[in-house]
Amino acid sequence: MTLDILICTIDESIKKVPNVLIPKEEGIRYVISMQYTDESFLATIPEILKERDDVTLLTLKGRGLSRNRNNAIAHATGDILLIADDDNRYTSAQLHKVIEVHEDDIDYDVILFRANLDKHYPSKVETYQNAMADGYYPTSSEISFKNGIGIEFDERFGLGSDAFVCGEESVFLKDCEDNGLTIICYPYKIVDTVSLSTNDFVGNHDLQIAKGAVFHYLFGTRETLWRIAKEAAYHAIHSLANPFSIAYFMLKGMQRA
Repeated sequence: MTLDILICTIDESIKKVPNVLIPKEEGIRYVISMQYTDESFLATIPEILKERDDVTLLTLKGRGLSRNRNNAIAHATGDILLIADDDNRYTSAQLHKVIEVHEDDIDYDVILFRANLDKHYPSKVETYQNAMADGYYPTSSEISFKNGIGIEFDERFGLGSDAFVCGEESVFLKDCEDNGLTIICYPYKIVDTVSLSTNDFVGNHDLQIAKGAVFHYLFGTRETLWRIAKEAAYHAIHSLANPFSIAYFMLKGMQRA
């Protein structure tokens, strides 16, 4: 099986992308989708990205991370697709592990791996639903899937969207589940990244709105109301935040989703 690493970036961050690539290897390719807000950024594309024959370089005017991811997916030709960001770092062994797992477990459409992030991961092979029940939540660089599954990222969610600034990974996986695709988590680290957001949830109304929207998309109205109350109470206790403000903006997100 062949692997395409889908690297999405914007404007001058294209300069970081050569550091994501490993030396050329058979069966491993890169699809780079560069969004730009001004044509002057096209002049900053490193020459090596134009020279390597294992790289497909795409440009896309405008913003919207999910839109950018969908552009990369549409141009991918590998059997397996791996979501990536411009701050990721890989080894040959890690990328071949992705291929190996997909070859060994061909019944799974989507396989989630581990990154070097400080969050809960399952310690053994686990279904996505069971992993979430234990406290796992997905990060984009952990997501790999078979090419041709027919699911795109919801462009209302993600950085650069006019609607919701995050949550595109969870929404994508929910859409996969709703379309009958199988999702499994594997306890193998396949990437080093610093892309986990460190934004302050308590002080960021956009994040609160997005989280309310994602909860509603994933769980429906009744459970979302309970989760909003729980979230507001948690931050009132641990951050001395105003729970009514947090609940208000999360409810706004729920209503918009």
